[in-house]
Amino acid sequence: MNTPGSIRRTVLGWQLGAMLLLGCVAVLTAYTLAVRSFDALRNVELSQIADAVARHGVQAGSDDEQPGDFLSQVWNANDRLAYASHYPPVAKPPLLGQFDFSYDDREWRGFARKYSGQTILVARESGARRELFMRISLPMLTVLAGLATLLTVVLGVRVSRALAPLSALRAALSARDPGSLTPVPEDGAPRELRPLVGTLNALLARVEGLLDGQRRFIADAAHELRTPVTAIRLYAQLAQRADTQEERERAIANIEASCLRATHLVEQLLALARLEPDRASSDSPVALDALAREGVIAQSPQAEARGIDLGLGHCDAVSVLGNEAELAMLLNNLIDNAVRYTPPGGQVDVSVRRTEGTRVELLVEDSGPGIPEDAHARVFERFYRHAGSEQPGTGLGLAIVKRIATRHAANVMLENRAEGGLRVRVCWPAPLARDGRANSGRSE
Repeated sequence: MNTPGSIRRTVLGWQLGAMLLLGCVAVLTAYTLAVRSFDALRNVELSQIADAVARHGVQAGSDDEQPGDFLSQVWNANDRLAYASHYPPVAKPPLLGQFDFSYDDREWRGFARKYSGQTILVARESGARRELFMRISLPMLTVLAGLATLLTVVLGVRVSRALAPLSALRAALSARDPGSLTPVPEDGAPRELRPLVGTLNALLARVEGLLDGQRRFIADAAHELRTPVTAIRLYAQLAQRADTQEERERAIANIEASCLRATHLVEQLLALARLEPDRASSDSPVALDALAREGVIAQSPQAEARGIDLGLGHCDAVSVLGNEAELAMLLNNLIDNAVRYTPPGGQVDVSVRRTEGTRVELLVEDSGPGIPEDAHARVFERFYRHAGSEQPGTGLGLAIVKRIATRHAANVMLENRAEGGLRVRVCWPAPLARDGRANSGRSE
């Protein structure tokens, strides 16, 4: 792959090259037209001289010691040479009209015609024409060279001024503070630079949003981690000051619970960090029905320990395009939340359905207390836990679910069931056939 060169040199080279090519074509065209015009004029001149000689004749026996570059000869009706301006004479031409010939080691342009039985030849030396055109061509080439030099200077100045906004933009960006993400001013920018400046400002805005999100995430994570760490320290102090074995065991149990909470929080934070929007995931067809079965099996021990009936409802055999590990994380978080907030003796159902309009839905339903409708939007925020929630948690489960769903072009919807409890729907616009291709119809 070729490395791009300087824009200034490229533009200047193309413009100057185009100008020089145009100048050469113009000079060549003018030279060709001049040669043709001169040849036509010379042919007319020779024809007129031949007519004059035919009408008025020449003085026989005249002798020119320096005949010069004009040659004339006359033959009578018997083809005998009657007059010659140059000796030795030229042979009688076999054809009449214009022709070129060599004489005395020089090139000549001649014209022959008959008049009253006489054959008349007049000719001019061609070297005079070449010398004349050399005198004409040299000034033309000099003018062309001068124009090329002038154009180089003018175009160089104009190109430099035209590219000055690029240099100004580079200088402004170089002089910026590394932490500054304020938009680049578009005022005064040329029309061609405005899309670039707009794209750069959009990029700066996205970077600023990501940095703000990371700062909030770090602050919230530090705040959330402080709670279990503080609890561990307090329970450790209680264990040290405990007077009885029962108090000591209770403090150790609380330490273990706080450690589990901190471990779960760290795992959730790491999972959320792996789901940053600028990180790509490898997508492949994922069977949602198989994923639902595996999720129910994985969460069954936790559900049994809490006395909750966790089961698999109706499951259509459908697949979606996505990352299997991330979708498994999404389902596990939904089941974990449902099991955690459902009271003992309750029920949690997981199902996969193909709905009207060829949509696919992954549903997790529980018989818990549900979530107030005014908190449905906020529960997807990181570390948010609605008021009245007594179960311990990190406030990251639904945030992770929302992030994974967004990455897979799916929608997450919350509904409070009429019979009590919460229904979570994860909807995809269309399923895939089992061979991995998009399927717009129902499978039988």
